[in-house]
Amino acid sequence: MSLNFNRRSMLRGLLGGSAVCMGIPALDIFLDENGLAFADGAKLPTRFGTYFWGLGLTDTPTGGSRWVPTKTGAGYEITPELESLKAVKNKVSVFSGFRVIGDGRPNIVHWSGHAAILSGQAPAATNRMDGASFDTRIADAIGTGTRFKSIEASASGKVVSFSTRTGTSYSTPETSPIALYTRLFGEGFQDPNSPVWKPDPSIMLRQSVLSAVTDQRAALMAGVGKADQIKLDQYFSSLRDMENQLAIQLQRPEKCEACVIPASPVEKPKAASVDVVNSNTKQMARLLAMGLACNQTRVFNMVHTPGSSETYVAGSSKIYHQITHDEPTDAKLGYQVETSKLAALVMQGFGEFLNEMDAIKEGDGTLLDHSLVMGFSDTGYAKIHSLENIPMFLAGGANGKHKAGQHIATKGEPVTRLSLTAMQIAGAPVGEFGVGAMKTARPLTEVMA
Repeated sequence: MSLNFNRRSMLRGLLGGSAVCMGIPALDIFLDENGLAFADGAKLPTRFGTYFWGLGLTDTPTGGSRWVPTKTGAGYEITPELESLKAVKNKVSVFSGFRVIGDGRPNIVHWSGHAAILSGQAPAATNRMDGASFDTRIADAIGTGTRFKSIEASASGKVVSFSTRTGTSYSTPETSPIALYTRLFGEGFQDPNSPVWKPDPSIMLRQSVLSAVTDQRAALMAGVGKADQIKLDQYFSSLRDMENQLAIQLQRPEKCEACVIPASPVEKPKAASVDVVNSNTKQMARLLAMGLACNQTRVFNMVHTPGSSETYVAGSSKIYHQITHDEPTDAKLGYQVETSKLAALVMQGFGEFLNEMDAIKEGDGTLLDHSLVMGFSDTGYAKIHSLENIPMFLAGGANGKHKAGQHIATKGEPVTRLSLTAMQIAGAPVGEFGVGAMKTARPLTEVMA
């Protein structure tokens, strides 16, 4: 008997007089001869994530830098504060010289930088953005076929997230490795490689309850004013997302070769010392990476520390934020020595995060090869809260779409050019991004394959 199935085929039949259907996992017969794509030409999924840390990296009053390579293009050198990226250097592109253009708006310290990178416009008020963060556009494009549209995590233990659809309310992050493990692999998780599977009755009930109020939703929308319609549309959009996620959980998950359910992490006391935050980052990276490999989500947002970072070196009497302002520039070396040491420790967290993703073998490469991670901070020179030369990075191969291992240097180009580039590489159908002087339709094609 000949088979005429493809990756979208469903097994259909009757059960107790009712029609039933069942999805088919990603079998080898659906892949091309190299195992890099489906036989019908569709690529294996690209994942996307943001990684944020506060207080930038170390610039100097005379225009020098402890992080910017001197060489541009491919083969850039590893600078002191990029030492932690050495193992994955060829998979990381460095972007220097980019800035936030305020269009007359003030520099809101520890907010304007990353708010502008994410929303495309310098904000008018602290803790608010003038629009959605761009990660939500990517989640709408690539995150609808997984259990979670996106996952947020905060390694410092603080409830900090910059992912927003409204500009005023933000996604709630998991603030400890235990909490992240429970979210990804606790109740509701279905092992994609288990031979035993059946739909969860509680999920079926929740989906039925949501579906039952469809008519009432429409009636309510028709009977309220414009302002309430906007609020209801946002609310119902979240419900629709929930319905979609529940529907996904009622389908047998596709097998994932790289998926290995991790052991539950050990709960540790919360502390803001940089060694604890980095330890949390490494554990969360491992959990997030396996969550991606197990197809629980394709989009994540990781916050290492808030903009006004309160991390400190164990035994020190000052926090990182205070040190960046109080420490004088060393007259001989030309930079803030303690600040630079802390910056290198903070970047260690980013390096270990990427290393954890690169350690998971998947298909023809690693999870990092099939992902795009955008790392960025809130400021260039923290001592003066500069919005120029904000450190930004793209890491991972994005399934061959990112020409990694380059240093792209500019003189005052808007940060939105990199945001637009990230969106287009990750697969969001976006032609331009930003507002006013930061509006751009020019991605950085040098790093786009």
